[in-house]
Amino acid sequence: MKKYTTILFFIFPLILQAQSSHLPLGNDAYHTMDRLEIKSGELMPAHTILKPFDRRDVANFAIQMDTSQVYLDELDRLDMRYIFRDNNDWVTNEIGGEARLKKEYIDGDSVFYRPVIVQEKGKNYYEESRKPFLKHFYRTPAHLFEIDQPNFKFKINPIFYARYGQETGDTSFVYLNRRGISLRGSIDDVVWFHTNLYESQERFQQHVMRRIEQDSLPAVPGAGLYKDFRTDVWNTDGFDYLRGQGYIAARISKHINAHFGHGRHFIGDGMRSLFLSDFSNDYFYLKLNTRVWKLHYQNLYAELTSQHPRAGNRILPKKYIAAHHLSFNNILPNLNFGIYESVIFDRGNTFELQYLNPIIIYRTIEQGLGSPDNVVAGFHLKYNFLKRFSFYGQLVFDEFMFSELIGNNGWWANKTGIQLGLKYVDMLGISHLDGQIEYNTVRPYTYTYDDVPISYTHYNQPLAHPLGANFSEIIGKIRYQPIHPLVLQARVVYADFGTDNSGENVGHNLFADYLDRIIPEGSEDDDFGHRTGQGISNQLLIGQLSASYQLRHNVYLDADYIYRNRVSEDPTLEYTRNYVGLSLRVNIAANTVDYWE
Repeated sequence: MKKYTTILFFIFPLILQAQSSHLPLGNDAYHTMDRLEIKSGELMPAHTILKPFDRRDVANFAIQMDTSQVYLDELDRLDMRYIFRDNNDWVTNEIGGEARLKKEYIDGDSVFYRPVIVQEKGKNYYEESRKPFLKHFYRTPAHLFEIDQPNFKFKINPIFYARYGQETGDTSFVYLNRRGISLRGSIDDVVWFHTNLYESQERFQQHVMRRIEQDSLPAVPGAGLYKDFRTDVWNTDGFDYLRGQGYIAARISKHINAHFGHGRHFIGDGMRSLFLSDFSNDYFYLKLNTRVWKLHYQNLYAELTSQHPRAGNRILPKKYIAAHHLSFNNILPNLNFGIYESVIFDRGNTFELQYLNPIIIYRTIEQGLGSPDNVVAGFHLKYNFLKRFSFYGQLVFDEFMFSELIGNNGWWANKTGIQLGLKYVDMLGISHLDGQIEYNTVRPYTYTYDDVPISYTHYNQPLAHPLGANFSEIIGKIRYQPIHPLVLQARVVYADFGTDNSGENVGHNLFADYLDRIIPEGSEDDDFGHRTGQGISNQLLIGQLSASYQLRHNVYLDADYIYRNRVSEDPTLEYTRNYVGLSLRVNIAANTVDYWE
């Protein structure tokens, strides 16, 4: 069976026809897309809950907004210029050999042309020319080297990230040294491909270092295999790890496309996701997207890594996830609604072929197999209103019984989570002053299972919210862009969560068997009386101020200040720390690990 599953995963993409490459998670265009969608008073044709976006969708919507009657100020148009530069795969200056362009901006040696034609034959139109470096490099502002031929497009860019900082109470520096390369392109407009590969040496802030060094199931946030590293420059220890993302994209029909490769996904409109987040390591996947009328239906099949001690020179245990999400745009004006379901299972390194059925409810299959697997389901919605606001939310169910849920008696198997959030653009009428507030709460034992290997995790890290379960959290963020190259941001995170005491399972640890749950205080057995935050009480407050200046396209200079304070019933877990750091990054999004305790 394993042989046939492997053949299916490798042969299927080869029979397809073309699609677009992904926009990397964290790219500046995601915030711009949010702003444009809210200000337009309309929902994007591409459903924003499913990330990463296709570059073609981003370019098309930016062109649509640029040529619409929606009022956009100079900063908005400069934001769209960034999108046109970054996604020039889908923006061209030729229509049958004739350029139809309108000069809009002059920026040094660069000339930016605003498109007049919205779309023709699936392409958008603009032109940007500049004096290349050494005749062949940076012929356009976004790409070190590119080939743009009718049957072959290819772009290559460097990846670099250097971060150095100091945290109170730590005699060693916090640092990051990351180097890599990004490649993307297409052949015959039939197959699209994308690869990111980079190596990192990093020493984290103390809360992360403590977690890595003391946890029985250690992991570097967002990474896989890691090695110890010591630098003589800073005379301190850290970790060395390699990451790679790569996939091919293709179209099965006019409305169905596929991506096949290695990477991460995010399902949500908020800062966190209770369905599937990009917190853990990359994984091997096949993704199918069906977009027709107002519907977007996504199937995701992936191979995950089960929990394990620190890895090295051996094959790691496998498990699998099959997930699908159906999203409906404009079910009412400006309202998006969707449903999600996933199942995680372990068949001894073999995929359960019944879960390949793309349109059946997984709970039906799972019960037919004897109910051996971990099923998670949920609903989401997003509503944009007044061309200023966007309300969003998620409701996730691992297990629940309605009679016990409304009884409010703390039944342990009411394993649920709730997210509520609000975005507000151009606050108080100030251009590019944008705010967001979000509340998340997940009950104890959510995402866990009595068969521990099939908990909702990957490579010793949560697949959904980074705090796991048994927590409540509120996040507030204000982002201000006074001028185009400069972004100022303030963020506050407050989390209340309960942790284990002397090995007791209070529902926070996703790698613990829920059959070993505690008997809550005041209860006669372990079935009732469970509450969110039970166990050792912890309150975590994080405040962050940051400034990011774009020196040139995708080259950023960042400055950060982070305050962390943890109060706990266990005095050994308490601390107060301040961090100050500077970063220089090229062609990569900023990354702050603020979520681990």
